[in-house]
Amino acid sequence: MNLKNSKFYKRIQELRHLSKEKIRKDREQRSRVTRIIDMALSERRPNPASDEERVSSPTSKIPFTQKSLPSPCCRSKRIKSKKKAHQSDGDYRPKAGQAAACSSVKLATSETDTKHEGFIQLNQKCFRVACIRRQDAALVQEEERSISDSKSTICVSNSRYAMIGKISKALGYKLVKESKLWNILWSDSFPGVELFKNMKRFQQINHFPGMIEICRKDLLSRNLNRMQKFYPHDYKIFPKTWMLPADYGDAMNYALNHRRTFILKPDSGAQGRGIWLTNDLKTIGPHERLICQTYVHRPLLIDGYKFDLRVYTLVTSVDPLRIFVYNEGLARFATNKYVEPTPGNANDLYMHLTNYSVNKRNSQYEMCDNDDCGSKRKLSAINNWMRRHNYNVEEFWSNVDDVIIKTVLSAWPVLKHNYHACFPGHDKIQACFEILGFDILVDWKLKPYILEVNHSPSFHTNEQVDREVKRPLIRDTLTLVSTVLADKKQIMREDRKRVKQRLLKSKGETLQRPRLLSGTSRVEASPNPNAGATGDPEIDSLAQQIAWEESHMGNFRRIMPPPDPAKINYYSRFYGQTNQVSIFAETAASKKREDLARKMRIQIEEKKAKQMQMLNGRPKREARVKRLSTMLPRAVREKNRIHLYRLQEHWTPGFISEAEERLRHTWLQMRTEAIRNMKIAENVFSTLYETGNLTNTDMVVYPHLYHNVQNGHDIKVTA
Repeated sequence: MNLKNSKFYKRIQELRHLSKEKIRKDREQRSRVTRIIDMALSERRPNPASDEERVSSPTSKIPFTQKSLPSPCCRSKRIKSKKKAHQSDGDYRPKAGQAAACSSVKLATSETDTKHEGFIQLNQKCFRVACIRRQDAALVQEEERSISDSKSTICVSNSRYAMIGKISKALGYKLVKESKLWNILWSDSFPGVELFKNMKRFQQINHFPGMIEICRKDLLSRNLNRMQKFYPHDYKIFPKTWMLPADYGDAMNYALNHRRTFILKPDSGAQGRGIWLTNDLKTIGPHERLICQTYVHRPLLIDGYKFDLRVYTLVTSVDPLRIFVYNEGLARFATNKYVEPTPGNANDLYMHLTNYSVNKRNSQYEMCDNDDCGSKRKLSAINNWMRRHNYNVEEFWSNVDDVIIKTVLSAWPVLKHNYHACFPGHDKIQACFEILGFDILVDWKLKPYILEVNHSPSFHTNEQVDREVKRPLIRDTLTLVSTVLADKKQIMREDRKRVKQRLLKSKGETLQRPRLLSGTSRVEASPNPNAGATGDPEIDSLAQQIAWEESHMGNFRRIMPPPDPAKINYYSRFYGQTNQVSIFAETAASKKREDLARKMRIQIEEKKAKQMQMLNGRPKREARVKRLSTMLPRAVREKNRIHLYRLQEHWTPGFISEAEERLRHTWLQMRTEAIRNMKIAENVFSTLYETGNLTNTDMVVYPHLYHNVQNGHDIKVTA
């Protein structure tokens, strides 16, 4: 038996680890208290004879001199006791087991000197200690400066990208665990509501609550479709989209009137998984949850390959809305040359999909250090290609910025409501920032379409082009966010003071935390930091944040609020959707669509059942089999059902070669010619007319034969 694999050995190792952690924490606490005591005892005194420390017992006062200390050992014990209960100048608190009198601290201040009085406990007796400390203006200023210049911390334990931690350390951030008081928390996934509720006023996180409204394909489609109903001429920024099964009937009606190719996506998928093309929506199951979009069959091609753009967007605030776009990004190419979709190439994902996770598995994926080649290129290379082909690059990126702004505005009411609900007291800095990855497809007319939005874009640096784009992106993002504007220690002191006043119910003036009113919209402050001195701390902090962002943009460009005043007036009308957005109204509309789709599904299923019954022609035998199956034991019936389900799940059609398909078409043509030459349809029609079995459908389908028979012509062919 291997002892190291036993549960007993693992438990022993766990206990040893816990004991080491406890010893380490005790040492840190003791060293901290030692520093506090040493600072208190080593202060400069103007007159040592008059400013010496004194110790008094409950019955008598004894001067704290060398005569009162019999030995160095006793002095060390007395100093250790001070470490446990000294209350002069730190954040140390006495233990709960000490006497109530030992927890009180009396502080007498003057213009130049400060007298500290406290209690210590030694040999089950309580002593009072008093010392004089001189505070001059230089020391106070130095202390305040050290507090304001304290090192910011970041927690990257919830991120799988090591690059973020390395860049943070290079910028001066200190890496800490999630249990510490971090300034920034960088997470790859959406955090829970409890984390939002427990955040301090100096903390920031890299996700906004409610941003999933545009980061899930189904929610993005719902928001864009809703905005298109309100503003039909402005929101033509995405392909026509249906959410199945709710919009199953609308999609089927559109497919009957338009011969288009459709692309089907999972409602919450990623990395190109589960995407396929079809030109016949009847192949879709009526109960499948999918996103159906019209396929952009004429995209812009470079060297014959289809591509899309990954545009990195930074949102630093939602009220007011502030959006920045990084000037550098990625263009991801397909690995097979593009041909318009046909039933023969609809399954070629390397031609129709541009996802890196899909195309990297193709043997034709090209890794190139040159900007003008490779399956992944920088946006600067795409701009150079456009200029060489006489495209207007500035106008194109203006259209891309318009698409990004309108996409974020489609979810702005939810973002604003969730932010104020989760962070009612963040008055110093914004509690959130977020890097979004917008996937933009460009058609042959240079019109951009939004495909999807990624709330956690990949920061892997597998290629040189990734390192050249993503490393500066992370560095400029951490520089742009206004973390340094929040004084951690000052905010913590204010919060402790507020909690103390609330617990003690003091009658004096209480420090109220500013609360943001969600019903009023904020006005964009001036970028000038001196222009924000309005007297309102909330407006002042907002002006400081705007001034910081405007002076630390790096390679970002601000698109919201736009620099052009005319565009500000244009986008302002999209904020009016606040009163039009209603969750209940949308739910009612969704229920109505689902009811219609359910009725259509029932009709389709009944029609299919009737056709199957007509094809089989043996309903009595089916009833008999069904009756026999009900007589079988339940375990056997369940086993048969699972077996049939697995057979249907893993069934795939057989391979049909091109030669077999050509032979089938030849036989069908020969059959059609034989029917026409032998006049089989005419003979059958004449026979049905003579026997009186001719139906109205036959008369409508063959009107010329019916006309000839009515006039007495013989349409039969004699042998």
